[in-house]
Amino acid sequence: MMDGLPEQEMPRPLRTGRLELRPLTRDELEAVAAGRALPHFAEGFPSPADRDWARGAIEAGGHFFTESPYSRYAAVELASGEVVGTGGFSAPPMNGELEIEGSVAASRRGRGLAAEGLRAVVARAFEDPRVLAVHASVPPVPADDDAAGPEPARRVLLGAGFTPSPSEGVEDVYRLPRP
Repeated sequence: MMDGLPEQEMPRPLRTGRLELRPLTRDELEAVAAGRALPHFAEGFPSPADRDWARGAIEAGGHFFTESPYSRYAAVELASGEVVGTGGFSAPPMNGELEIEGSVAASRRGRGLAAEGLRAVVARAFEDPRVLAVHASVPPVPADDDAAGPEPARRVLLGAGFTPSPSEGVEDVYRLPRP
């Protein structure tokens, strides 16, 4: 652990029927930041958005992004053992809310993995009694690296019970209050 930082509980992996969401290793984080695929990465992972996120994590010192329960996790497909994307949180709760974010490699889309991972991340969020809601942001137009555009993300969020929420930024925000 890095000097001068408070001790934190290592995040517990999340397991679903087909996924394990677990902390990224330092080697994985560095490979994602470099845009380099490791042998256990699925085709199409990491995406440019994953690379940008990992670079930011390393620039911030990496501690929060690998050792906090409010970090982004590697999404490992249990059947193949491959990292097929990421999912988790962008930061600890602020004003009673957590922001969730994630990705699924293009080679694994359309299989319900995003919805399955989202349900697990939302359940983890609401384990914290301070969390009153979770939200996610979706770009209004396709990213350069995403031929499918934002519609699949919108469908996954709406299917999980999220509703559109007013936003002051350029991205569309979807929010889910504590059940």
